[in-house]
Amino acid sequence: MTNKTIYFIHRPSPTLCRSPLHGGYFPYFLTEKFIKSLQKELERREVIPDDTKSDIEALIERKAALLVCAPGLRFQFYHQGFKKPNIIWLGVMEYVSVDTSAIINRLNQLVSADP
Repeated sequence: MTNKTIYFIHRPSPTLCRSPLHGGYFPYFLTEKFIKSLQKELERREVIPDDTKSDIEALIERKAALLVCAPGLRFQFYHQGFKKPNIIWLGVMEYVSVDTSAIINRLNQLVSADP
């Protein structure tokens, strides 16, 4: 795993009839709180909020190591072309209680599988 950037997806992919002003389902302060907590757990990785407006092609070009998706985006985030094992779909309780264990476990699996 050469790239160490983790993107946190917090809004749905743009689709027909969806306003570009529509954000995610949760207030942005929860996203910031989750990212800060995850950043404390990780030493050599960068966790940043998605600034591509959920554009999967841009995320693939940036060679994201892992995508962490906020609750409610499982069927509203277009992820074709990205490796499915490198996407983590958070549940509401994980997100609100800032439980980063699933992400840490997945990163450990990816690092141990890396040659």
